[in-house]
Amino acid sequence: MIKKLRKQIIAAIMSVFSILLLIILVSIYISTKQTLESSCWDKLESAIYKTYSNNSPLIQDTSLPILVVTVDYKNNIKLLVNDIESLSADDISGIVHEVLTSKSKSSVIDGHLRFLRKSIGISDIRIAVADIQTEQSLLRKQFWQLFVIGLISILTFGILSIVLSDKLTKPVQNTILSQKDFIANASHKLKTPLTIILSNSEMLLNAEEHSGRSDNYSVQRLNFIHSESLRMKVLIEQLLQLAKLDSSTLPVHKDKLDLSFLVCNSILTYEPVIYDLGKKLDFDCTENITVLGNAESLRQVIDILIDNAIKYSLPETTITVSLTELKRSALFTVESNGEPISPEDINRIFQKFYRIGTDSTGYGLGLSIAQSIIAEHNGLIWAETDGISKNKFLVQLNSVVE
Repeated sequence: MIKKLRKQIIAAIMSVFSILLLIILVSIYISTKQTLESSCWDKLESAIYKTYSNNSPLIQDTSLPILVVTVDYKNNIKLLVNDIESLSADDISGIVHEVLTSKSKSSVIDGHLRFLRKSIGISDIRIAVADIQTEQSLLRKQFWQLFVIGLISILTFGILSIVLSDKLTKPVQNTILSQKDFIANASHKLKTPLTIILSNSEMLLNAEEHSGRSDNYSVQRLNFIHSESLRMKVLIEQLLQLAKLDSSTLPVHKDKLDLSFLVCNSILTYEPVIYDLGKKLDFDCTENITVLGNAESLRQVIDILIDNAIKYSLPETTITVSLTELKRSALFTVESNGEPISPEDINRIFQKFYRIGTDSTGYGLGLSIAQSIIAEHNGLIWAETDGISKNKFLVQLNSVVE
């Protein structure tokens, strides 16, 4: 699919470029041809009138040799100017005869002689002939120059279009690979709890065969089923929320809300859990920071970041949560002490189902959901690490000035 898409992009780019290049090169050639022909006609007409008026002598042009003759009513030929040295008297007579019998007053004969015929006075006819071999040579030379330029341009742009198509299809390729990984991981994650639920159900059905322990055994299996059902419910809800965030074309309903109040409420919820686990909390929140957003969605982002800090921080360490106001923006920060996030993980940590190392807790969807929510709010979310022990997650949102 990607190869086919790349070929289509290359074909489209090369088609448009080739057509434009052809138009430009043909225009240059035609313009040069018309300029040379116009200059030749002007010189022929000038030669006729200068020899008739005798005002000034003709200036010999080696690049355009000219022959001028006059023919009277008796068909007597008088040679006035002859810069075309290769023509003999018989050649001149033949040319004059061909010009006089021609239906056109201006044309090209013998492939390289351009003539102009004018009636002068009562009965005289003045004929000017130019040898245009130099002009034709220039046009042939320009034709091949333009051909070579066009060929080199097409080859060069062809290489560039291949490189460009690779860059254009890279995001599509990454998206397709992400979708494949997403489907594979989702299938695996959903399959595991379903398998446990089915196996426990079968054990309950066969509980009667286990004499003397059927009740306790059934309760234990029911607890397993309930636990795995809840896990699957959470996973499906997260998947549905991600799908909704990724594909929804409807804007999220937003109101002015006190972000400071949301953060404080979340801290009050998690504070007992933090202290029960033997960890410390350092909390700094600037009051009355107002943003435009959806309270439920932003509360979910705050909870995800604090919950992750609790899960992945080391025992007896401090979790630092802060909310500060910058220039027209609010900055929410959650910092914890634990194993540092590698540069590779920082670049991929917001991908669906991505989990660091061999972590088996969660499904790798929380940060992806948080990123999608913040994107809906036209904000930024990113991770930082000092490479030693401190990991920090930051969220920046546009604040509302009251």
